[in-house]
Amino acid sequence: MKLGTLLLRNAAIGLSQLEGALRNQVLYGGRLGTNLVELGFIDLELLSTYLAELSGYPMATPTLLDNADLDLLDRLGSNDAHRLRSIPLGDLGNTQAISVAMVDPTDTTAISELSEKLGSKITPYVVPELRALYYLERLFGQPRRARFVRTGRALSEADPEPTDDRRRSQPAQGMVMPPAFTLEPRRRRSSSQMTLGSAVPLAISYGAACERIDTATHREQIADAMVDYAKGRCDALILFLIRDGNALGWRGWVAPPARPRTQIEDLSLPLGGASSLQSAHDAGESFLGEPPSAAKPVESQLWVALGVSPEPMSVLVVPILVKQRAVNLIYVHTLGGPPPQALVTEIGDLAQRIQTSYLRLIKQARGS
Repeated sequence: MKLGTLLLRNAAIGLSQLEGALRNQVLYGGRLGTNLVELGFIDLELLSTYLAELSGYPMATPTLLDNADLDLLDRLGSNDAHRLRSIPLGDLGNTQAISVAMVDPTDTTAISELSEKLGSKITPYVVPELRALYYLERLFGQPRRARFVRTGRALSEADPEPTDDRRRSQPAQGMVMPPAFTLEPRRRRSSSQMTLGSAVPLAISYGAACERIDTATHREQIADAMVDYAKGRCDALILFLIRDGNALGWRGWVAPPARPRTQIEDLSLPLGGASSLQSAHDAGESFLGEPPSAAKPVESQLWVALGVSPEPMSVLVVPILVKQRAVNLIYVHTLGGPPPQALVTEIGDLAQRIQTSYLRLIKQARGS
């Protein structure tokens, strides 16, 4: 039985709430329970109870996590603990095995790796993803990805993003343009003509990027296709998630010799004020041109994080819309001049394809 089915059967959530959480899971990632908690439909304690019932494994309570074995934590190490989403608790009275809190206690590969690293048999305990990430941050001092930092504000499916009227005015400068969408790959001049001095070879063709997005079975495959498409065509392409009035880094590509100072997943940029990101988000249309604010505070923060020099003269930001709301922003710049029109058109086409794939994946998730 799946978690959603169990929650519905016990009337813990309604069908519309489950559908809203499945939709958010497709768009933002994370486990289903994480999205249910973030939307305010259930709390962590209730989720923990149902995960224990569903999996058949005991629950890793906050008390157990507070008293996690420090020697075992050191033995496992921060990187492996985060990668395996696992926290060693100790022997808990069972000298034959080490108890470990796991986000997925059914992952036999992870259990085998934990057993090898800790030198003992493993007794899995189940822990919700959000609680595990909190304790991993607390125990190892590594901040959670911005995606999993909760604001305490429940978002509804009908209103997944806060609305702020002060961000509705369109700034001067730049060119706010309607997206140019074409559903089929078109014959065009060689893509190599779209690059501006980049020594990076093209990773995939435009047609291959279209096909990979159209047939994606998971959101990460969409991101992979966009990252590969960017290689050799631009100096930077960043995919942002839009949550709680911020643009959060998801995936991206930054061409050498730039050396990013911040990991893409750690980026968090405000959508308030005047910026190219804010303009594309609020208008629901592509932005192409010089950043609208003379001081360029948001763009400058991004460029410093990406290790970009010199600053781009012109940027392209394309929104990906679901239900008339921007759920992603695609940020692009080329340092040798403004992004070529062929690149602008193709990015617009790919954004439309991503929207179509999201709707397909949401429909499939609801029907599963």
